[in-house]
Order: sequence, then C-alpha cells, then structure tokens
Amino acid sequence: MRVDDELQMNAYCDGELDPASAIEFERRLADDESLKAQYNRLLALRRTIRSLPQYDVPAGLQARIQLALDADGPAQAVRPAQMGRPRQRSWSFQALAAAAVFGAVITSSVMLTIERYDLREDVARQVVAGHIRSQLAPQPFDVASSDRHTVKPWFTSRLPESPQVPDLAAQGFVLVGGRIDVVGHATPVATIVYKHAKHTVSLTTLPPGQSVSDQAIAGYNVRSWSDAECTYIAVSDISPEDLASFERAFSEGSPAPEIK
Repeated sequence: MRVDDELQMNAYCDGELDPASAIEFERRLADDESLKAQYNRLLALRRTIRSLPQYDVPAGLQARIQLALDADGPAQAVRPAQMGRPRQRSWSFQALAAAAVFGAVITSSVMLTIERYDLREDVARQVVAGHIRSQLAPQPFDVASSDRHTVKPWFTSRLPESPQVPDLAAQGFVLVGGRIDVVGHATPVATIVYKHAKHTVSLTTLPPGQSVSDQAIAGYNVRSWSDAECTYIAVSDISPEDLASFERAFSEGSPAPEIK
C-alpha cells in the first residue's frame, strides 16, 4: 500500500477528510479488495488497542515521583540570578527507575496484546488458505454427504473432538461434506462444507476461547463466533450479510451442548 493511501486511510478513520475526499475514499474502498482488507485490519487493530486494560497509577507512586521532582526543596532560597526563569528540576535515580518500571508494564501489556492479535490474524489467514486450496481441488471436501449422520461420525473417527453438523438446507445452506484442515503447528481441525447457491462456505472449528476478527482476506469474507464447545470461522465469497445469516442459522440449528 502506498504511503499516501495509508495516510488517507488513517485520516478517514479519524474523520479528518473533507466530505468529497471521504466519498472518493469510500468509492475506492468498495472497488479495491486489497485496500478494503488493509482498512479492516486497521479497524481491528484499533479495536484491540482500545480494548487494552486501563491501568491505575499504583498507590503512592504519583506522590513519590512528585517528591522526587521537588527534591531541590520548595524552601530552598531562590537566588536573584534565578528570578524570572523557570526553575530546573532534577530527576532522582529512584524517580527514573519508578517511571521506567511503570512504562515497562504498560509497554509489555501493549506488545502482548499486539502479539496475540497477530497470532489470531495468522490463524484467519491459514483458514482462508485452506478454503482456497479446497476450491482448487477437484472437490472441496474429503467426505461427500448431505447427511449429517454421515459427516459427524466421519469427523469422530479422525479427531479427538467432533463438531456439531446441523442440517441447514431449509435456511438455504446445504450440507455437502467435510474435510480435515491443518491450522497452526500441524493441528488437524474439522471443516464442515456447505453450499449456498453456487457458493461454497467452509466452516472451520477450533478449540473454544479463541477469536478472529471479521474481515476480508484475498477477496474472501471471514466471520467468526464462539460457543461453549468451539470457535467457528466461516469463510466464503458470499456477502458479509449472507455470512451473518449463516452464523444465525448454524447457531439456531446446533443443539445445546450437553451438561457433563
């Protein structure tokens, strides 16, 4: 992405573009998938930064820093030569150390959050790559069946955990089969395959507790949600609105998890 594109994107996100420039940028955003993907990543990163925990200054730290700044003492006589110019403050080693520790805590939290964000986005890219590979193959599944009683046992015989495989034909999403994908460090995961008109929807299931931001990657829309059993990542070239409908249909069609 060009530097001027990045500057314009940030200005657009901050509401700093004039109306004509904003309309022109929105037109480009609608036509340029690469620019749209960068825009979605920027929005996701901003949401991540805003979600960082707000740290309160530890009790007494502010007072200690102020005391260190005033170490030269308010009662110290001001020499005539010092009249009319700002008083120079001296930082003590303790104040500098306290500020450094406090800064390190904040920095480490930010870096950890950004690292986790990068890992989540890498998972999203890997899932999209699996979907693309399936589209290039003779068929996008390892087991072909519209019967959930066939697809689910097929997963059960190959994976430690088998996902729910609801029949969503009545909602416009026809089950056509399933496959095993690999995500992360050679971790096999279940991917359920549905058809919506002429489009393929790949639904990859991951262990619960993970999250991936909704976005567009390489021209494919990504939508993620979780329940008590799994994290789901749906990938397709259908519209984001249709993917949202797919999420609702899947969530309503899946039975409640059993209480163990």
